[in-house]
Amino acid sequence: MKLKSFALTLLTVSVATVAVSQSAKAASLSVVADYLDNPRNLDFDKEGNIYLTLSGRGGDGNDGRCIASPSAQYIPLCAAENGGVIKIAKDGTKTNVLSNLTSLALVPSGEQAAGPADFKFDDKGNAYLLTGLAGDPNKREDPLKSPSLGKLYKVDLSTGSLTSIADFADYEAKYNPDGTDLINNPYAFAIKGDTAYVVDGGGNTVYSVGLDGTGIKNVAAAPQKLIDPNKLEFPTLPEGTVDPTGGAPLPPGYTQAPNGLPVSNQSIPTGIVVAPDGTLTLSEYTYFPYPENEARILSVNPDDLSIKTIYDGFTQLTGVAYDPEGNLYALQHINQSEWKAIQQGGVITGDIGGSIIKIAKDGTRETIWSGNGLEAASGLFYNDGALYTSNRTRLVAGERGGQLVKIDLKATKKVPEPSAGAGLLAIAALSATAAMGKRKRQQKVGEELLTKVEIL
Repeated sequence: MKLKSFALTLLTVSVATVAVSQSAKAASLSVVADYLDNPRNLDFDKEGNIYLTLSGRGGDGNDGRCIASPSAQYIPLCAAENGGVIKIAKDGTKTNVLSNLTSLALVPSGEQAAGPADFKFDDKGNAYLLTGLAGDPNKREDPLKSPSLGKLYKVDLSTGSLTSIADFADYEAKYNPDGTDLINNPYAFAIKGDTAYVVDGGGNTVYSVGLDGTGIKNVAAAPQKLIDPNKLEFPTLPEGTVDPTGGAPLPPGYTQAPNGLPVSNQSIPTGIVVAPDGTLTLSEYTYFPYPENEARILSVNPDDLSIKTIYDGFTQLTGVAYDPEGNLYALQHINQSEWKAIQQGGVITGDIGGSIIKIAKDGTRETIWSGNGLEAASGLFYNDGALYTSNRTRLVAGERGGQLVKIDLKATKKVPEPSAGAGLLAIAALSATAAMGKRKRQQKVGEELLTKVEIL
């Protein structure tokens, strides 16, 4: 009798093991490249090589090239020349394409760098580079001494030379298109024909730029989403805090929450892709305190840059992509409000796992990957049956440093049901087990004060 019970129990374990193995094969995440400093957006050439931007790790501040971060408790952002673009061949070989580009990052962590932000090819094979800024554009020259930030360049890959074709920092300083505080941080772009469409997560805008040398053609502010401050969840303020702003006036366009913290109401666009119908699709991060389930996916008319919401209910989106069938994929940077998981300066206090959500043409949503190695990711790109994203994108090289990861969509189809034979064995095992009788998280919140995010 004991032997029979043992055999049935062993059979149950075996069937369960088979089921686990099949589930494990239902999705596949692999690391394409690691030990990267603040990896950002990318593109593929016609041979399938990847060109990936690295925003770098900034400077140490000893040369005075620093400004106060407008988004990270005024921690210093300091500049140095350690950003770049790398080429990753199909065999994984990495080659420096552009080196010693200006990087601006928090000191001393090197977190949340701005610098090389995106790289794209047009349909003629011409290459383009976008650089971010993440600060006041009026301070780009002095004290940062970083005139290359906040621009779109045409790249000569044979010589490495850069030709500026649009200066978004200068435009923000002169015109402030969204009418709020002066911040500039071009973050991503897409090319349609002879026009580039650039999202600025600092200026909260989308630009159209002629790649024929005509420069900036049009600009539109991303629409704000107003949420009652009483419905927002904030980090707990330090005991005894009376006025978290220190008596400073609210910046233009801000409101004040009941606890005294300023709320920007800004959209903060982070990703852009050309949709199958020729329109543009944007992802939104949302403003501090990064309310969960409030981020939107927006559609932009490429002709006049008029913007409308097409999907809502996400958390901190940092990328969008389409597959050839017209399915849309959205990337959640972190699945919970940022301040619950990571402090400015890179101190991780909670779960920084993110998600990729598939949105079918009929609007049906399915989470195809969540957590399990996907952490604080940014930028989402489809190529040859797989999605690529920069993982741990706000961190520098090291044990939990930046990566480029690949999610194989060809392996994310629903796991088939067990075969009839396996099913009968499982039923027999379960029946025997039933005859023998039946047997029977919460996360820490980081206390950081933020005023807004200018990604990331």
